[in-house]
Amino acid sequence: MVNDTTLLLDLDGVSVMRVERCEDGGRRVHLVTADASARACPACGVFSSRVKGSATTRPRDLPYGERGLEFLWHKRRWWCREPGLAQVPGIAQLA
Repeated sequence: MVNDTTLLLDLDGVSVMRVERCEDGGRRVHLVTADASARACPACGVFSSRVKGSATTRPRDLPYGERGLEFLWHKRRWWCREPGLAQVPGIAQLA
């Protein structure tokens, strides 16, 4: 999936949600995952329909201009509902 964010940051599957001007003159960029395949379980590949929670990360290795640019990446975490995956480390399953 190629969009303007991919072209700008060379980061596929992510979109800019909004940009804010900070008090120090820098900019804060809010990113979201825009690739539907992020819902797929890494163990079985089945797409989830239930959100487990959310997290915000601060990637620091993305390119930026001369002025300060802060990235906040808002991500959703998904439940895998496939039977038998409860024993796989790192895979959450619904009870």
